[in-house]
Amino acid sequence: MQEQTYDTNIEATVLSSIIYSPALLETYNSKINKKLFFLPMHLQIMEIVLDLFNTDKLIDEEIIKNKLGSQFENDLIYILTKNPISRLDDYLEILQDYSIKRDMQLLALDISKNLSLGVSGIDLQAKVNNLTTELNSKNQLQLLDIQNISSIEDKEVEFICKEWLPIPVRTVSLVTAPGGTGKSWFVQQFAIRAIQEGKIKKAFLWLSEDPKEISKNRFTKVFEKVLNVQDESVKSKIDISDSPTIQFLYDDQRRVEVSPLLSHFKARLQEYDLIVLDPLIAFYGTDENNNSSARRFMQLFTDWANKENKTIIFIHHSTKNTTQSRGASAFVDAVRTVYELDKIRDKDGNVKESNKRIVKLTKDNYGISHLLGSFQVERTLFPINIKHTTVEFTEAALEFGMPTDF
Repeated sequence: MQEQTYDTNIEATVLSSIIYSPALLETYNSKINKKLFFLPMHLQIMEIVLDLFNTDKLIDEEIIKNKLGSQFENDLIYILTKNPISRLDDYLEILQDYSIKRDMQLLALDISKNLSLGVSGIDLQAKVNNLTTELNSKNQLQLLDIQNISSIEDKEVEFICKEWLPIPVRTVSLVTAPGGTGKSWFVQQFAIRAIQEGKIKKAFLWLSEDPKEISKNRFTKVFEKVLNVQDESVKSKIDISDSPTIQFLYDDQRRVEVSPLLSHFKARLQEYDLIVLDPLIAFYGTDENNNSSARRFMQLFTDWANKENKTIIFIHHSTKNTTQSRGASAFVDAVRTVYELDKIRDKDGNVKESNKRIVKLTKDNYGISHLLGSFQVERTLFPINIKHTTVEFTEAALEFGMPTDF
């Protein structure tokens, strides 16, 4: 199977974004160059845009159209129909990777040609060294963001839901619990409280294990009966999905690969600053107990959270008969905060009927225990006691073919 070395849709999206927002060139000037573009038309348009930018002239679709010529008007219109995005990092990374692969293909062809011409091994090695040096100079990778410490702004850790159950912003956190504990009730209340605080502008909850109608039913009960929220505008800032999940890391012929859909997913969720993904394992498509793969998976999201100011919460199943995170320890190692939910029990270990749950803070890198005053607290998750709630949702579960747990 031939390796893909270009994506014209991504090229068109980048061009559209720059034409609509020329200021992006100031942000990404060091990363944008003509070599990123495979399609000759896209390359020509980029040359025009860069020339206008470098000569401080207006970047406008009419000016670009005039320089291209009327015969290319439809091509430009097609590009402008692409939805522009405000952060190009992921798309530019993909295009740079494709550009390097194209250069490698040319290098391989050149080596093959010289082999067929009978070039000596020493001369061939020298030629390869020269070519790779040239390619390395053209494809400088920004491996590190190095900055002098005196130029960095000093900031304290910020939290959302600081008065309830604090979660640090711009990080990835983990919430674990056994089945039937109330994880979805927990995250919906968290999202409502975060929006009410005002620090979060918009929240997205991918609650893949329940039909959206069940999630809405729970949301309404939390909104009206647990929190008694009067501000209806809060609802307009919380979106959910029950769509089939995407495995962002997966096995492919004995190799672990990152899904190309991840960049599209991140672009789709650009407007949300709180993102809840439930359950973690549904987005992770390889060996759950492999620490190397788990670390790689979590790094994808910690980088995203830090670079784009996202607060990400994974909901994760616990190991059997415990509240502890299931699978590789790297899932826990990679996050800054871990909460474990558990049912309230009497002194003999029997579950007590209650609309509350015990919440244990089992990983705390940012001093949350000082805010809570403890590593273990009780929080109200349900509007009525568990016995009544179970009866109430049995009917709904039967209607949607769902289990009767929470």
